[in-house]
Amino acid sequence: MIKIIADSTTYMTKEYAEANDISIVPLRYLYRDQEYVEGMPGSFDAFFKDFTETKIFPKTSQPSLELFIEEYNKAIAKGDEVLVFTISSTVSGCYSVANLAKEQCNDPSKVYVFDSQALAQTIWGYVMEAVNMRNEGKSKDEIVAQIEKYMDKSAITFIPDSLEYIAKGGRIGRVTATLGSILQIKPIVSFNKGILSDKKSFGMQKAMREMIASIPQKIRRLFILHIANTKLFDMFKSMVYDALGKRGDKDKIEIYEGEVGPVVATHAGPAVGLAWTAE
Repeated sequence: MIKIIADSTTYMTKEYAEANDISIVPLRYLYRDQEYVEGMPGSFDAFFKDFTETKIFPKTSQPSLELFIEEYNKAIAKGDEVLVFTISSTVSGCYSVANLAKEQCNDPSKVYVFDSQALAQTIWGYVMEAVNMRNEGKSKDEIVAQIEKYMDKSAITFIPDSLEYIAKGGRIGRVTATLGSILQIKPIVSFNKGILSDKKSFGMQKAMREMIASIPQKIRRLFILHIANTKLFDMFKSMVYDALGKRGDKDKIEIYEGEVGPVVATHAGPAVGLAWTAE
């Protein structure tokens, strides 16, 4: 049997994790001088309400080494192999911690740590593929090889409500953020294969249309996302479904709606976005 472990930034639902015997190792964030472990979708409302009202900037940290070791050893004791999914190594030390835990567990040969080179629900899409292949009796190596084929064109992309949070994170200057707000410049931020990139658009609706148009023609799964339950989410969802209705492959795409939690939200603020797993 293959045991699947993922960190909390996959933002899969509790129901999915429990139904498929997936263990979640949480990242942590420091907020108002108190450390929290990141929960799962459905548990973020209180944080986001305070976060958006106070605009206090949290700090984030990777999971503890001991949590990973504990999960590995529990699976190994049952005779399982272990496949681990982490947030991209280019934005977090989580992958390094998961690998260090592998070296210290009871049987490192049983564990494979997958650097997703991705964020949020893009990783959940990989986990879904791993679950399906595991259920078909595929080996750990076969699962890893298949998922690596998806990485080139799988991505997450989002549009922040405001440039303020990105400015706090140091990606742009405050003068640029202020000028961008005055001019209604909206960045469309994308993350693919461990690399963050962005392009600018003018006005939120135009930016949404451009982001929706960027969805590849051949995808397996599409996640329609929000951060902090932004007031724009309902409008954005309608635009996505309208656009998908004009595609000939809509019925072939698994479509999900979800939310992104505090660790990733820290660097973006309230936003709408899309994540997909490509063919």
